[in-house]
Parts: sequence; structure tokens; C-alpha cells
Amino acid sequence: TANTVMSSRSSIQSTSEKTIEPSTMNNDVTIAEMKCEAGGSILDEAAMLAEQNFPISPNELISKAKQALVKDCGVLDPSLWADDFEFCAPYVGPLSKERFLEAANGFQIYDSFSDFDNRYFGFNVDPIEPGRVWFMTRLRATNDGLGLFGKKEPTNKTVVLPPQMYSFLFDEDGSIRELTVGYPVDRRQGNTGGLGGMFGVFYGVGQGLPFPEGKPYQLSRRFRLFTKIGDLVSQMKDKKKE
Repeated sequence: TANTVMSSRSSIQSTSEKTIEPSTMNNDVTIAEMKCEAGGSILDEAAMLAEQNFPISPNELISKAKQALVKDCGVLDPSLWADDFEFCAPYVGPLSKERFLEAANGFQIYDSFSDFDNRYFGFNVDPIEPGRVWFMTRLRATNDGLGLFGKKEPTNKTVVLPPQMYSFLFDEDGSIRELTVGYPVDRRQGNTGGLGGMFGVFYGVGQGLPFPEGKPYQLSRRFRLFTKIGDLVSQMKDKKKE
């Protein structure tokens, strides 16, 4: 039923490389808007955000996130970043702000793609992790400027990445502690074989990087074998039913 409040204890363990301190998470309390028939609950986000008692309101956090994007996630204004700022992508990082700034300035990506557009949308504040703002992108860009990797001529190819999830984590002073980018949510979309981030951009214009992480995901032999065995078992069960 709607507006049902449900409290529960959980022992979810983080599987990320960087362990999130329990004090920064809100895993112990679940406030449900309604209970699903299966699969858990739909959160009452407003109630859970109020429970966090974070000093910056959700609307202000989203406004800060958009202001940071105007400054290219802070690359054009590193004062937006906290001293312990970290950048993390699926295969790159975590990077300190010094290393990230060096990497970001080294690409000169906007000189190669005159119409580079991340097309940000879908901003929302995490009801479980205080200070985290999630948002999505649908990047589209054409390599019509400088060539890549030392090549004089551009490819003139247009790359369309799959929809990706990004985030900022703000501290209580409003500085950015974390920037996460490049996590595709539907590998079937776009023309990069499901690759996100700069790996996807390079692959989409025909200049994929020379390592597995820079190429579209492929199922392992073991997984394909496992799937075939599962299909055979299912077929055998169906025959027995007949």
C-alpha cells in the first residue's frame, strides 16, 4: 500500500575497489512508498532524503551538479573539487585530481570533435548515499576536426554512445569528492558495441584501442559453453514433459 513506512536492517557489503564507510551510507533504513509483490519495495525518496539530514538540499545538489557540468565537470574550474577528489570510470581510476586534470587536458578531444555533446539529463539525488547526484548522458560527436593519435586527417565519422550513468559525490561543504563516468546501461544502443566513455568514442570512429577493455565486450568461451549446457538441459526437461 502507498505511504507504507518500513524499516529494515541489512548487511550489504560493497564489492567496489574503494570501500564506502558505513557512516556515509543509509543502508540501515528503508522507507517504502509501496511494497512490490516480488522483488522488494519502491522507495519513498523524499522521506529517505529527509532522513539523511544532509546540509545541502536535493534541489541545491542538482543545481551544483549542473553548474559543475557547465565547467566541464570541474576541469575548467578545479576549485569545485575537494582536496580528496577522485575520478573513477569502469577501467580507469580512481585518479587524484592532479592525475585526472593531466589526463583530461592531454586528450584535446574538443579540437577533434567540434559538435561533441554529452546531452546530460535525468538528474536525481541518491536516497541511500548522502550527497550523491546521479545523471545520464547520450553522447553524440563527429570527428571533423583534428585527427586522433597523430593522424593528420579526421575520420569524419559520427559516434553515438549508449546511454551512460554518471555521478558526482558532494561533501557537506558542497565540494565534489567523486566523479564517476562512462557506465553504459544498455549495450545494445549506439554504434560502439556497448562501449562507453572515451574507449567508446575511439572505437566508434574506427580507432579502437589495442587492448580488450578498448573493444566491445565478448562472451568468454566458458560462459558460452555454460549457456549451451543450460540450453541442452532445458531441452531435455521439455522432452520429458512431452
